Amino acid sequence: MRDCILLLVKAAGRDGNFILNVGPRPDGQIDPPQAQRLKEIGDWLAKFGESIYGTRGGPFLPGAYGVSTHHDKRIYVHVLNWTGGAKVSLPALPVKVLRASLLGGGEAGFLQSEQRVEVSVPVASQDNLDTIVVLELEQSANDLKPIPAGP
Repeated sequence: MRDCILLLVKAAGRDGNFILNVGPRPDGQIDPPQAQRLKEIGDWLAKFGESIYGTRGGPFLPGAYGVSTHHDKRIYVHVLNWTGGAKVSLPALPVKVLRASLLGGGEAGFLQSEQRVEVSVPVASQDNLDTIVVLELEQSANDLKPIPAGP
């Protein structure tokens, strides 16, 4: 399941599509392992689908941290690699960030300056698959140009 979720999230963050090729057996049944995988992905989407459905990739381009998606006044930062411990440093945004939180519940912090936006999540609250930090903006993210996130 982990690989499928990562492929899904990375496709969304790159403004792409994701299709699973699941074919039925000759009797019309889906193989039980494939059905189980689809259920697991569906369970993940039931909890975190807000960061995938109806979103566009960006504004932060994919980088070492992971990917981002956005919809209206929210940016979903999908942190797939916590290389900096409890903090991820992203490029500056031309709009004001009002608050940060974790999708699915939990606390996240942020510091915004003219040089960067730094998000922080306590190690105990980080998800080893995908920690989704929601940045609530003062105005819509839909008009933001793509922002290179670095290596």
